[in-house]
Amino acid sequence: MKKFTTGITVLDSSLSGGIPAGSLVLLIEKPGAGAEIVSFQFAIEGVKRGESVLYIVTDETSENLLDHMKVYFPEFSTNEKFKLISFISNITNDARAFLRASMHDPLGYIRKILATSKYDRIIINNLNSLTRNYDEREVISLIEELSRKVKNDGSVALAILVEGAIESKIENTLKAIADGIFELDVQERENEIQRRLKVIKLRRCMVPKNVFRYDITEKGIRMESLMRVI
Repeated sequence: MKKFTTGITVLDSSLSGGIPAGSLVLLIEKPGAGAEIVSFQFAIEGVKRGESVLYIVTDETSENLLDHMKVYFPEFSTNEKFKLISFISNITNDARAFLRASMHDPLGYIRKILATSKYDRIIINNLNSLTRNYDEREVISLIEELSRKVKNDGSVALAILVEGAIESKIENTLKAIADGIFELDVQERENEIQRRLKVIKLRRCMVPKNVFRYDITEKGIRMESLMRVI
């Protein structure tokens, strides 16, 4: 079975090589836990391996997103393997082209891309913005389409969701659709910020019994090789 490496060595090792092809994984985070940086690392890992990557950002411009990426991955430069789409318009020619192509219907435009294009890795950053700005049924339908897409194509998708920021009914529905759930937690303990990741479920893969501690560094996510068993 094909697997997609995350770019986080300890996590990939614990998953026997990475995330299984055909998986839609939710990154459910507490604010500040760093799910966005995990998504950057996952996207860049795909580009390094020659895979095609579609990165969809729903709550900031493409320029701001790339600036943020380069804080942690300054050597990264976009190329034909990396397609970035933003739902937030600005005054650039790219934004005008997006609005013309989407007919001011970003969800419909994304559906069209999913129906007509194939990508190895698809990232949505983030679902909270979608549920605030679009009908919840439309958002759920889009995620169901994405789930079918990655299974048909043998690809993989990540979607970021901030814990507790949307109605529990919608959050539980998204969790049920997902093949995998990674929970990212952040807490202050003994005057130190501590971050931890748990794999709650992942179809076609043995779920690790460990809580992984990690740090956000100038080179992205660094996960400790020593792990605590739950």
